[in-house]
Amino acid sequence: MNKARYLEPVDRVKAAQLNVEMGDWVHSLAPWQVISHLTFAWEASVWSASRCYEKFMRSELRGVSYFYALEQNPGRDGYHVHALWVDCKNLKRSDIWREWFARYGRNRIEPVHSPGDVADYCAKYVTKEGAWWNVKLLSHRHPEHATHFTLSNTGA
Repeated sequence: MNKARYLEPVDRVKAAQLNVEMGDWVHSLAPWQVISHLTFAWEASVWSASRCYEKFMRSELRGVSYFYALEQNPGRDGYHVHALWVDCKNLKRSDIWREWFARYGRNRIEPVHSPGDVADYCAKYVTKEGAWWNVKLLSHRHPEHATHFTLSNTGA
């Protein structure tokens, strides 16, 4: 059941505002080109999922800037990855798909058609209870070039 049903109306508004603010911040980081959804064949812990994802990015997608969120699997223990990539240059999504599948498990890798929608989608996972996220931007995408993100501290 949707946990939002148990929130007071004012808290629902705050949660929605947090999603919008996070989505705006993710969107401001880079002109995202690819969205990926990556699973593991085993019940990967949050630390195992993070370690495997970042190792894959270092070895197979060097030079790619990324933002990712780890979400608990809905039907079993473990975590999976939702990620945004930019600076993909001449990388072939089919080659990346094949390499991830061989090492870790099922995945879906798609081009971004609506950057704002994609940033909001990824931010949705970041703001979930128990979510974990990280970002790695190449030097030309240093955070000083992005908008500053702060959570508002209004209300209770």
